[in-house]
Amino acid sequence: MKIDPFAPSATPLPRTNKGAASSPASGADAVQGGRNAVKLSPGQVHSLPEAPNSDFDAARVASIREDIRAGRYEIHPDRIARGLLASVRDLLHENGKL
Repeated sequence: MKIDPFAPSATPLPRTNKGAASSPASGADAVQGGRNAVKLSPGQVHSLPEAPNSDFDAARVASIREDIRAGRYEIHPDRIARGLLASVRDLLHENGKL
């Protein structure tokens, strides 16, 4: 199990069609905060490219979220520890330190 140094937000981003025009953020879409309000023009908003050969499984993520909400999700510390150790070994081996 590899652990990436950066995990994206669990909040899904809306997908947009490439080249499709969208309106600028306003009202509820803009962050409220007086002089610190954030507004994005259509040219500033980009969708993320689809990752080829991605290990992401949306159905599995949805299933895990539902299990967490229902209190059925079990955490296995031994699996987590083995995965962390394997990841560290891989990193050390890749860097020639093992």
